[in-house]
Amino acid sequence: MHIRKAVRSAAVALIAAATFAGTTQAASAATSDQLTAYLASLWTNVLETPSDQNPFGSPDANPCWDLGKNIVAPFGPSEVKSCTVKPGTRIFVVGWSQECSTFEEKIPPCGPDLRRSAKAATTKVTSVTVDGRRVLLSEVLTSRQPITLPPNNVLGVDAGRQGQFVADGWVTLLNPLTPGTHEIVGPTFTTTIVVQPGLT
Repeated sequence: MHIRKAVRSAAVALIAAATFAGTTQAASAATSDQLTAYLASLWTNVLETPSDQNPFGSPDANPCWDLGKNIVAPFGPSEVKSCTVKPGTRIFVVGWSQECSTFEEKIPPCGPDLRRSAKAATTKVTSVTVDGRRVLLSEVLTSRQPITLPPNNVLGVDAGRQGQFVADGWVTLLNPLTPGTHEIVGPTFTTTIVVQPGLT
């Protein structure tokens, strides 16, 4: 698949959640503004990371994105099979997400109205299951976000070009998983999350 198509259709990500006291998956108290900021950070990382270090450009690249503040977002152009994290890590859940940038305004499904295009192209995914329990997702839509493209970028345009993108997505932020192995099931994927004590 052409990389531009892979990025535009990058909707299938890894979903994760949390287990409190080994019994209950629970979303954190993240606000809509915080969720929007995490989605913007995720897509900024995707678009500003060179292809050889990026799962949207290389199948060998790590699809577990570090968003800072002990938050990881497993996310790629197709099913993410597994992700290993340290205890205490919060997981940014992305059930489905679509971005449109100023570099893609003439490439469907994107158009000059980036917000409308990104929202229209996002598939509604209201929940996933974690270890068999349902976890609800919320839809968020970013404002226009600035990006500067690196050499060998996933959009295949000249390095150093500056532009903007908008992203829409069904997301949530969940509390840390307990140590061990957990199974996350979405509409089109099953992903294993391994919480490994001693990981740095």
